[in-house]
Amino acid sequence: MIQMKNKIIPLFIIFLNMFIMAMVMESAYYIQEFMYGKIWIFALLPITAVMGFIGMFIGKDVWYKLAFATLTGLSLYFLYHQIQTIDVRAIPTDVGRINSAIMSGQDILFEDFLNTLKLMMVIGSSILSITIYIFPYNMVILDMGLLLFLWIVDYYNNSYEYVRFFVPIWAFSILFYRTTLLDREVRVLKVNRNRRLIEAVIITLIITLASLFINIDAKGIYTDRLWNYFNGQVVTQSSINGRIIEDPFNISMSGYNNSDSILGGDIVMDEEEVFFAVGDGPIYLRGNVKTDYLGDRWSKEFQEYEQVDSISDEKIRYYEGIAGGEALNVLEIRPIREMTSNLFNSIYTRDMAFSNNLALLYYDEEFDLFTSNKTVNNTYFITYFDEEIISENLSAYVSQTVKDEIYYTRYGEYLSISETVSQRTRDIVAELVNDSMSDHEKAAVLTEYLKSSYSYTLTPGDLPEDADFVDHFLFENPVGYCVHFGTALTVMLRIAGVPARYVEGFKMSEEIQDGRYVVRNSDAHAWTEVLIDDVNGIWKIFDATGTPRELIFDDEPEEVDEDDVETPSETPEDEEDPDTETPDDDEVITEEEIQQKTNRNIALVVIGLLLLLAGLRAAYRKWKIERMMDSDSLKPYFMEVNRALGFMYYSRKPGETWLEMAGRVKGDELKEAYTELVQEVYKEEYSGEKGEFRRRRELFDDVYGIVKGYRGPLFYYLHKYIL
Repeated sequence: MIQMKNKIIPLFIIFLNMFIMAMVMESAYYIQEFMYGKIWIFALLPITAVMGFIGMFIGKDVWYKLAFATLTGLSLYFLYHQIQTIDVRAIPTDVGRINSAIMSGQDILFEDFLNTLKLMMVIGSSILSITIYIFPYNMVILDMGLLLFLWIVDYYNNSYEYVRFFVPIWAFSILFYRTTLLDREVRVLKVNRNRRLIEAVIITLIITLASLFINIDAKGIYTDRLWNYFNGQVVTQSSINGRIIEDPFNISMSGYNNSDSILGGDIVMDEEEVFFAVGDGPIYLRGNVKTDYLGDRWSKEFQEYEQVDSISDEKIRYYEGIAGGEALNVLEIRPIREMTSNLFNSIYTRDMAFSNNLALLYYDEEFDLFTSNKTVNNTYFITYFDEEIISENLSAYVSQTVKDEIYYTRYGEYLSISETVSQRTRDIVAELVNDSMSDHEKAAVLTEYLKSSYSYTLTPGDLPEDADFVDHFLFENPVGYCVHFGTALTVMLRIAGVPARYVEGFKMSEEIQDGRYVVRNSDAHAWTEVLIDDVNGIWKIFDATGTPRELIFDDEPEEVDEDDVETPSETPEDEEDPDTETPDDDEVITEEEIQQKTNRNIALVVIGLLLLLAGLRAAYRKWKIERMMDSDSLKPYFMEVNRALGFMYYSRKPGETWLEMAGRVKGDELKEAYTELVQEVYKEEYSGEKGEFRRRRELFDDVYGIVKGYRGPLFYYLHKYIL
């Protein structure tokens, strides 16, 4: 009875653990109208089936074994019918609805999680019940896997809280296992198991109560040092140069030509998804800034980044003064593929933050750019001020600054003009704007001129040799894409005496899927930023054209398959013609039924093959054991006995002889027989005489009999005949 109790308690712990896993899922996802009554049976039935199986082997009475066999049969019968209620094929759709609800901040309903929870209960309790006596700590590992998953996808940032759910069950299961089931001395010492069980409960309560006083929201003083250590950065860099960034952003990553090498040329764009954006939007997402125009390309910039995650306090106060009490906007960027080390940000970003990432974050104040020290593939957050409010305020701004030596020292790089710029380019700028205009007015006039006078195309041809890119676009080939418009506007503004810079990144579209913006290669874009408030260093976006998605892909008419068009003469498939006879339901085999039969047949074939392999392996092991019993040499037999002793934690220590190990074996009869075997093996090994040990089968059966009682019947059969 005690032996059966020690088998049932771990199974009961598994049942409680599965319920705690369900509680964690409810807490993590804020599942509404959670009903434990609909899932408990899926956790219980695999456990009762294993319990009955164990009882059949442990039971010494026929009726005892028959009762447990009945329990196993009934459990498997009801489990089979319960599994039929799990719609596995609906799980991807359920997950889609769950993600959509998370992204849009809606409540997550229990029904959307029901199939997933049922499957999790069945698989989890089955695996734990079957393997608990082979690898007793697998329950803790499974729980840690769930916690790690929730930490990685932590939508609600409360993963640490979940640990408290598991602390009691972990503490009790480990203490119970170590003090009751597998104590090395338990077979040879008189151990008060009930007392040890009570002690395990008391210690569990102490650990649980102690965990309630831990402030899990407060980081330790060494937390950041540890993160950096495991990230390979024991001493972190306070600043980095753009030269050492792994993958600096360039719109050539999305199909354009590299503006650092050559401007213009024909390009081919696609609609591949780059990342998702969740939150306020759409906005311009800045990737890099260029200032040095060389006539046929932009010079590659190498910014200096400091290890900070927000803009200066002076700028924050400036933006807050304009925005007033308006709430800050937040945009979550979720990269789909590894692309760049730069972090895309709004022109009016306040700060940036990673979600569960070891990478470091750096900021360049001159260009208002953020980057990481390695390629970004983790989610990050942009907190920014409302762009519309800031832009409207800047529209009315008129600079009172005298453009003296101090002004040109600070903003001279944004006014530099390449020697390649032609006189006719300068002349056309002089015709369009004059000194009586504010910088904002000049930018608006030149932007409108480019919009209305030039056409968009992805195939403008290559730039002729020795030609200036802006001159060629304005006067020789008045077609192009965003690189043409952005470069021309930047250069023309500089000619007009307005500080301007060329920017590459993405212009988000209005496309939303499952509650999140979809950003594609066709959203990659280039535009111009103009200095409006030179006192505070505040810039504004001016864009003279659109993106490939806006001007090319979205304008293409969708092809409609004629077969998909319903005409008035057709009868909808979902409507039944009352005059049409339909076959009886019994004669109709649906695709769903065919698929179910196929899946069932595949499962049966796989199970059959596994059973066949297990049977062949068992037959081979039995043959090998019989051959070993009749072998002239004792060495194969000796190795097998040592293998079995290893299952009871008897193994030779470093520097120890086999005889010395034999002296540590508990039990007089076992020690005497094993010592005799060692002596005969020594005789065979060192004297060359034939070793004789007449109690081979007796010792072999005794050792494996102890293993069966020590590690359980399942472990015994698996390791004796299969593994």
